[in-house]
Amino acid sequence: MKTGMMLGFEDSIKTMTAISREAERAGVHALYTVDAGRSATITAAAVINATERARVGTYIVNAFAREPWMTGLEARDLNEISDGRFVLGVGTGNLHFNDLYMGIDSSKAKAKMQDFMEIVRLVVSGQAAERVRYQGDVHRIRWRATWNPTTPTPPVYMSASGPNMVRLAGAVSDGVGIGIMSSVAFVRDIVRPNARTGAEQAGRDPDALLFPTAATVSINKDEDAARTASKRAICKLYHPIPHPYYDSQLRQLGFAEFADQATQLVPAGRLAEAIDLVPDAVVDTMTITGTVAQCAARIKEYEGVADELILARTAQRGDTNTLADYDDLFELISHSAD
Repeated sequence: MKTGMMLGFEDSIKTMTAISREAERAGVHALYTVDAGRSATITAAAVINATERARVGTYIVNAFAREPWMTGLEARDLNEISDGRFVLGVGTGNLHFNDLYMGIDSSKAKAKMQDFMEIVRLVVSGQAAERVRYQGDVHRIRWRATWNPTTPTPPVYMSASGPNMVRLAGAVSDGVGIGIMSSVAFVRDIVRPNARTGAEQAGRDPDALLFPTAATVSINKDEDAARTASKRAICKLYHPIPHPYYDSQLRQLGFAEFADQATQLVPAGRLAEAIDLVPDAVVDTMTITGTVAQCAARIKEYEGVADELILARTAQRGDTNTLADYDDLFELISHSAD
């Protein structure tokens, strides 16, 4: 199992690239940027320029904020400037971004992603002068590449959580990107079987699928402080409205009572009350939390289930907003890379 790291929430791109260099020195396999407060593709270019060996990818770009042709072109270009180190991860975004920020109706996500993924995969692999044609219900393309792509062709992952989207990801992607707060049981017993079914139904080899999995990592020398930070981060997924993917994961894993409580309390501004109600079992099964040694032991539980574990750092109360805040995470990455 490889170890990756998620970026994109830092206070500046300069900070992001500094973190990237240190993570690469620590032995990280891959660095991923996100469409959130920043552009995933622009920041990926900055991270590529700051590193030499690590793979660099997007986890994820928001398909509802983009067109598939341009997304495919950006992936080709990023793969070229990285000398073949790039990975493209695509997803639907969420209600926060799509509805609240952009006013986009993302209710017909399956049809959208079917076309989007088919076109992107055609574009990233299209040879010079080769005709690329696709006509879908949502997107179409008539195009020929001007140049041959850099090899190897970048993998294209699709993030998914619900069973229908997971089966689609298995049918149309190289890897099923699994979001943060994904327990070992969720990946092993729910995501992997559904994705393999989707691949088989599409006539694809299910054994060729990869399963990169993101996980929140709350590291602190004070275990109780680490747990409190995880509980706060979990509850913030319900602000300003419940995040559908993570709410769904909680319910699929038997935590519907807490999901109902968070749905009621957090949007109403009652964050502290919600934090007090987070079950310890949620922290223990759906996050990586504790001291460096405890987090290292938790990471080992994903061996044989996830092909790559992408670590997303949880902010701590004592953060100084300097590179020193990441020392424990770099130590954890170094330990995992050994």
